[in-house]
Amino acid sequence: SRGMSEDELLQGITDALILGGWRWMHIIRSDRVTQGSIGFPDIIAVHPDRDVVLAWEMKAEKGHVTVDQWGWILGMKERSIDARVVRPADYDEALALILAPRS
Repeated sequence: SRGMSEDELLQGITDALILGGWRWMHIIRSDRVTQGSIGFPDIIAVHPDRDVVLAWEMKAEKGHVTVDQWGWILGMKERSIDARVVRPADYDEALALILAPRS
């Protein structure tokens, strides 16, 4: 999984979110136009049976996390949101969390 591109990582994560029954959003803006503060995480997800919000930034193994992206991640993490950078090395752990049996 370490050789995955960011797009392959994103596809695997979103497939797992669908399979696991999550409500998720990925905003694609190819024109680079945004409203609000830049650096918003790639994936936001909630699950009807779980008390957690995921705010995940997808990065290739050597992909650079910007200051703005860290600002969002840390700001959300401080408020009990599962905010993190997910890289190919984290893929198996991420899938295990997404697909864990519902409590």
